[in-house]
Formats: sequence, C-alpha cells, structure tokens
Amino acid sequence: MMPGQIPDPSLTAGTLPSLGPLAGIPATTLTDQLKLADFCNLGAMLSPVHFLGRLGKRTLEIKEEMEEDDDRRKRRREKNKVAAARCRNKKKERTDFLQKESERLEMVNSDLKAQIEELRVERQQLMVMLNLHRPTCIVRTDSVKTPESEANPLLEQLAATE
Repeated sequence: MMPGQIPDPSLTAGTLPSLGPLAGIPATTLTDQLKLADFCNLGAMLSPVHFLGRLGKRTLEIKEEMEEDDDRRKRRREKNKVAAARCRNKKKERTDFLQKESERLEMVNSDLKAQIEELRVERQQLMVMLNLHRPTCIVRTDSVKTPESEANPLLEQLAATE
C-alpha cells in the first residue's frame, strides 16, 4: 500500500499490525474501530493528507515567521550598511580635517620659527650698534645711576648669547 492511499475495506485488523503505532492510535483502538466503524471513515482519518492538513497550518505559520525574521534581518542589515557607510564617511572627513589642520599648523610653526630667527638677528645687530655708540655717548650721571654690575648690560648679554 502506498502512503496516502485509502486502505481497502476488505482488510482486517490482523493484516494491518503496524498501522496503529505509525498513525499514533493504539492497536486496540484501531482494532475496535475496524470492527465497529465504517472502514472508509477510518481510512480517511489515517491518510497522510489528514496529518499534513493539521500540520500545514503550523508550517505556514512557521514559514511566515521565518519570512518575517528574514525581512527583519534584511532591514537591520540595510540599516547597518547605511550606518557603517555614514561612519566611514565621517571618519574620512575627520581624518582629512585633521590632516589639513596639521599642515596648516606646521606652516604657522615654520613661519614663527623664521620670524624668531629674524628677530634674533635684528636684536644682535641692534646690540652691536648700541655698543658701538656707547663710548661716544655722553650720559648724565646725575639723572641716571647704574650699579657697577650693570655697567655694560648689552655687552654681557651679547657675550652670553654667543
């Protein structure tokens, strides 16, 4: 007999010993039903189509749940892709900004170092000019009194820097 095929009414309970456990019906109940009930109704009750009909609703529910889960996963992945792309773009912009800022600060630093060097040279020239002028300069001692340790501060500073 093929699965899903309705049993022949001429069959007896003795010829179907393994039908009870497979269908989930105790053998005594099967025997009683074979004796007392219409065999066609029993065959319809035992057909695999009957079992699939009962389970079919549940499989549809499971299938729908799986489709919903897949949809949720797809939406979550899509959101994650968008968020990741936004994060990468933001990081790239931040890196570019920091790179440009670093280059700008390096330029400012080099300009300031050049300015410091120019001012150092100018200071040295002014000190030399002042020291050359000092011997000929007449300073009134009554208006300006300098201590002995500061007799010639420009020469001392010039000697210290060299």
